[in-house]
Amino acid sequence: MIHRSFFRPHTVLTALLFLGVASLAAAAPDRSSPAVSDSVTFFLLPTAEGQTREMYTISGGAFSTPFTLIYGAVLVRHGHDAFLFDTGLGEQVDKQFEQDMPWWARPFFEYEKQQSVRKQLEADSTLPRPTRIFLSHGHWDHAGGLVDFPDLPVWVPQQEYDFIHTEGPPAVFPSQFVSADSQWHIYHFEKKNHAGFKQSLDLYGDGSVVLVLMGGHTPGSVGLFINRGHGRNYLFPGDLVWNHDQIDRQKGKFWLSRLLADYDSERVDEVIRKLHDLQIKQPALQIIPAHDARSWDRIIREH
Repeated sequence: MIHRSFFRPHTVLTALLFLGVASLAAAAPDRSSPAVSDSVTFFLLPTAEGQTREMYTISGGAFSTPFTLIYGAVLVRHGHDAFLFDTGLGEQVDKQFEQDMPWWARPFFEYEKQQSVRKQLEADSTLPRPTRIFLSHGHWDHAGGLVDFPDLPVWVPQQEYDFIHTEGPPAVFPSQFVSADSQWHIYHFEKKNHAGFKQSLDLYGDGSVVLVLMGGHTPGSVGLFINRGHGRNYLFPGDLVWNHDQIDRQKGKFWLSRLLADYDSERVDEVIRKLHDLQIKQPALQIIPAHDARSWDRIIREH
């Protein structure tokens, strides 16, 4: 089993020399989009974008093909309750980046900020107010907005809590977790199979919102199923894959990206195969990787 921590210094230096230039900032269209149901609703809230090459997102990808990266959050409403799945880049991300991102890694992570989740909530009174935050995993580009919500509890499984508190920059930014120190809520999965995942948590007891333990990308990486009935089902797998084509082709990330980003590459491959099989069994299931702007755009077009 291969375990890799996110962006080790020596591998990043090698990658920078090999790849030259990484993400380039890019302007973006509005991608905030609701998907409405009687019991559950979700909104996609982009907070930043960047440009890279397909080659860096999938094994066998083309250098000539541009690939748009999205950084954002999913706001989920169930009845009178609401929560955030990730926070994207928050109000203080520039300060966090300056404080915690090592100089040798900064060229890899250029981004163009859009509105933070907090600003989007302030600007739109029709959006539900979240009562808690679930993290797909603890990497900096998913937890950047935690400090914008100091009063909200942050829900993570034990594996990810331990990872966050033992890993450091550039994967995890300590400055992002200051406000979360007294707000952690460690939750536990039940040994109930959901869509082929052996550990799951049915948040509301009605099957509409289900968390599953995926692992791989980080020890406690989590996927979010939203099941709206009538064939309208969605899966947010976090960073298990960066590019939806990885599922279709059963491909991992570009080899250097795997080396840098995935904690357990064998587990990642296993889950990719699982998602591929699941997509065949449930062709209507829409799988939306956290950084694949095309997948976000598809949801918006359809809703």
